[in-house]
Amino acid sequence: MKRRYWIAFVSVAVLLIGIGVWGYQEHQMKKAVVIQAENHYQQAYHELTYYVDSLEESLGMSLAMQSRETMRPQLVESWRLSALAHAAANELPLTRLPFNRTNEFLAHVGEFTYNTGVKTTNDRPLSTKEYKNLQKLYSESMSIRDELRDVQSKVMSHHLRWMDVEWALNGKKQNQDNQVIDGMKRVDGQATDYTNSFSPENPRNVVLEKKHINPMKGSLVTRDQAVTNLKKWTNLPHAEVRKVSETGKGSNVPAFEIVLRDKDRSLNASVTRRGGHVIWYLFERSVKNEQLNLYEASRKSETFLKEHQLKDMVLTKRNKYNHVAVLTYVLRKSGVRVYPASMRIKVALDNGEILAFDQTDYLFNKYDDVPVKPKISESEARKQLNPNLKIQESSLVVFQNPLLKNVLCYEFFATRANDTYRIMLNANNGDQEKIELLRE
Repeated sequence: MKRRYWIAFVSVAVLLIGIGVWGYQEHQMKKAVVIQAENHYQQAYHELTYYVDSLEESLGMSLAMQSRETMRPQLVESWRLSALAHAAANELPLTRLPFNRTNEFLAHVGEFTYNTGVKTTNDRPLSTKEYKNLQKLYSESMSIRDELRDVQSKVMSHHLRWMDVEWALNGKKQNQDNQVIDGMKRVDGQATDYTNSFSPENPRNVVLEKKHINPMKGSLVTRDQAVTNLKKWTNLPHAEVRKVSETGKGSNVPAFEIVLRDKDRSLNASVTRRGGHVIWYLFERSVKNEQLNLYEASRKSETFLKEHQLKDMVLTKRNKYNHVAVLTYVLRKSGVRVYPASMRIKVALDNGEILAFDQTDYLFNKYDDVPVKPKISESEARKQLNPNLKIQESSLVVFQNPLLKNVLCYEFFATRANDTYRIMLNANNGDQEKIELLRE
């Protein structure tokens, strides 16, 4: 009798253990499915935000041009981005949430840009009605972009989950305090009224394009000579040499990779084997406060350029990140800014120390063969611009296009409403080479 009870007890125990194992496995599988779904939703939303952000910029660029021919590349890009944004929006768990206004907006952008930029073959200017419609789309896209960014910020800062949104929407009673749902309703509300760049100062990395590299001049240097040149350049005569290695065979730029140690910090650098030119260097040091402004930082960088006999360089960009100023200089040749010949300097805003220097583009870009005399006048080039733009500044520059070809251009800085544009027009034929919507 006892034996039967014991067998029954063991059987029940085995059964419970089996149920427990099965339950645990089911739980783990369910957890994995939830994580996978959450990752999918997160990715879809980040893609939606990115595409709408890019769409707003693309529509804004279109407004800077006058003829349909010059507008067409941006209109085609806007059409492409609207389709991608629409697809990303459909991946979100919003079928039960009124999101139709936003989808209508994206569909309308796609229809408008397709009809005006893709389907139409003539090059007549946009009509007054079409131009106003484009302005309206641009204005709406800015509002939707801002709301999407706000929801994105809340999701990330409060660690919110899209799966919670789906469960709330599938439930009989929606959670009225759900910040994602409320945010997406605001996004949709912005659309109710209306029922994809590199900067000229930062050309493509020609180091990866061997046939476009400017060959270095000078004799081959040894490892010791490369280290000596680097120490002299950085004014660290007593720094300890931690590592010296050569770039691999077949490298487009034969160079020495060097690591120095000075007191409690490291310096990484690259020096060409031919000529011993310092390509770049970087100090590893944190900057925790600011004592200097951008103007004072630019004075420090100009002193650095003079000390290293880098002449005819003009400052074109000033940015600030984490208490460090990033200053971009380009070569000025016969009064013309040569954007492919650029270099960047990082200045610590606590004490003005030069933390990093990079002259890769200045050393390796070919730009000596570019003629600096235009074939058309500036007034002829201006005819290609939209008359609604207010020209603030203009000059001749050399610009490197996506085909790595250096082109002489008229550069215009212009404003329209609250937007500022930089526009590059070919100085030989007036064609649009580059348009950039400048951000603060």
